[in-house]
Amino acid sequence: MFSAALMLAAVFVPACRAAVPGDFDVVRVNGVAIRQSEVLERLWKRYGSQTLEEMVDELLMRQAAASKKITASGADVDRRFARLQSQFGSRELLVSQLEQAGTSVAKVKEELADEIVRERLVAGAKGIKVGEDELKKAFDANRDKLGKPEAVHLRHILAKTEAEAGELAAKIKAGADFLALARERSLAASGKAAGGDYGFVSRGMLPPEIDEVAFALKPGEIRIIASARGWHILQAVEKRAAQSASFDEIKDDLREMLLAEKLKDASASFLIELRRKADIQTPARPRPDARGK
Repeated sequence: MFSAALMLAAVFVPACRAAVPGDFDVVRVNGVAIRQSEVLERLWKRYGSQTLEEMVDELLMRQAAASKKITASGADVDRRFARLQSQFGSRELLVSQLEQAGTSVAKVKEELADEIVRERLVAGAKGIKVGEDELKKAFDANRDKLGKPEAVHLRHILAKTEAEAGELAAKIKAGADFLALARERSLAASGKAAGGDYGFVSRGMLPPEIDEVAFALKPGEIRIIASARGWHILQAVEKRAAQSASFDEIKDDLREMLLAEKLKDASASFLIELRRKADIQTPARPRPDARGK
């Protein structure tokens, strides 16, 4: 996803329509150009001040954490990333979505590490903890929600026409490699990135018309369904029944979730304290060219 915040963080654009060295046409509409400087100017007016305030807060947090030598281990980050990945069914599908959003696994892990460090910083400063009794109480109250729901390991190919979908389905039934066909022929982004393999998906993760069919499939069964996007070829690889939650397996994740809830209000007051003590100056803004120089 295009991030105006990141783009504007270090860019100050002129407030006039005068020519800017290094500027260029972003698009032309009926022969009329929209220049990069015009786009940046509008984005700065809408998001610039808020973005700078967010960046100041983030920098203050990083400085405070560094002064206390607070870090996040690779294992901490991997565990949190695994929790994120579980929401997408498979690593391949998550990677596909990240690529479409213009980011990467490395960038997401970097952001998760920052998140963990900020949480530890505020929790330490404010003396916030989640005790074992509190964990067990939350587990007992939410036991049904914390378990693994019914899921199906699903494969998917999106074809343009019914005839093409029928052709591909016939090839798969005859023994063709589903993943290879998806990478070669699927119109869906997940086709090229993950061979159409969604991994395990639970109810509600897919559009209703696909969700209903997917959970009615038997392992190995293939179905073709129509939609506004085209023709979907679905294959169930494996089905998994709902599983009850185990306290020992989820207590670390549960602790992080409860801690995050407690930290919401505490983080705001902690930042006020950091800003009060910080030397924050706003130098006169230069008038750069369109490249921010």
